[in-house]
Amino acid sequence: MVRTYERAKLFAISVFIAFHLMLILTASFPDRSELGRLILRTFGDYFDFVGLEQPWSMFAPNPMSLNSYVEAEIHFTDGSKEKWSLPRPTQMNGADKVIGGDRYRKFTQEYLMPEKNEEIWFDVARYVTRHVNKIEATGRKREIEKLQFFRYYNYVEDPRKFFVRHGEKAGEYKKESVFYFYPAKKGKYEVSNNN
Repeated sequence: MVRTYERAKLFAISVFIAFHLMLILTASFPDRSELGRLILRTFGDYFDFVGLEQPWSMFAPNPMSLNSYVEAEIHFTDGSKEKWSLPRPTQMNGADKVIGGDRYRKFTQEYLMPEKNEEIWFDVARYVTRHVNKIEATGRKREIEKLQFFRYYNYVEDPRKFFVRHGEKAGEYKKESVFYFYPAKKGKYEVSNNN
């Protein structure tokens, strides 16, 4: 009985590894066969969810040359302001950086673009509003008037033209206002799953 269990466990682990290797190899080739496209259409959402998806924009000959991050300026009804930043890999430590750092970078650079993906901007704004309201409920009890999101960005120069030593800043970030959000009073349009 124990031997059968061990064989079944070994078989399940082998299938798990083989499945993920198949996904990684299928996605790694830029020119895909019909079978490759079918595999990625079928399992693409899972591939993205577990963080295995890697766009070709990371690699030569034209790697992504933009660094960006997003901050929200929170305006309270009493006239005060606070800053809130989406997590950035450069400001994370240890396991947080390894597990989620690159996902935050990809999310900020690829999805939080000016004048695009408005539905995602609304979701991020609602998340920030909930997060700040939770903090304010136990603190100064300020009420949010509006959120203003800013995107900071700079372009990475070709290292053959402009070399930056490790640890030095690559340049100054430009700042652009990209999104405003005015929260509904008392969470009027918010849905809660906490019964």
